[in-house]
Amino acid sequence: METPDEKWFRERLRHFLEIRHPPRQFHHAMIERRSRLAFESYAQSVELGVPAASAVRAADKVLFRGLLFSKYDTVHLILTTDFPAIPENQRQEIALRLVRICAPIFRAYDLKDDFSERPEFRQLKEELRTDIRTWIDENGVPGLPQPGAQGKAACPILRTTPISKTQQA
Repeated sequence: METPDEKWFRERLRHFLEIRHPPRQFHHAMIERRSRLAFESYAQSVELGVPAASAVRAADKVLFRGLLFSKYDTVHLILTTDFPAIPENQRQEIALRLVRICAPIFRAYDLKDDFSERPEFRQLKEELRTDIRTWIDENGVPGLPQPGAQGKAACPILRTTPISKTQQA
């Protein structure tokens, strides 16, 4: 393992934010502050004789505190698993939009770092699935047939009941 420095922590945080919290990846002041604090935590631990791997784990707690649960990641996962016909290159844009649309649902929960390990996480995902399905049914998905187009469902992947022969005609 290379010896971590402030830049090493900064790059880890930037990569993490890019994947799990895209809107936050440009919060430069937050990235700089957390990276500096994480490096200071690491350096202090090493000075005290803590093994490097343990010092990195301690610094990671500083670096990623409050960021382990991701609204974006949760919505993106639902889009990926439940709506596979949405083109991959559009999922990020749609997920970012849906995070804003689903904000009232998220506000009903205490979203701390350990939230995905709690029983309420399953309930949150079900509420999100329902609202996302409704939103897509009503608005369609960019790049896919829009609602009402030729009498077909906005997005055939969203259909929960089989298409009858009269609907196919």
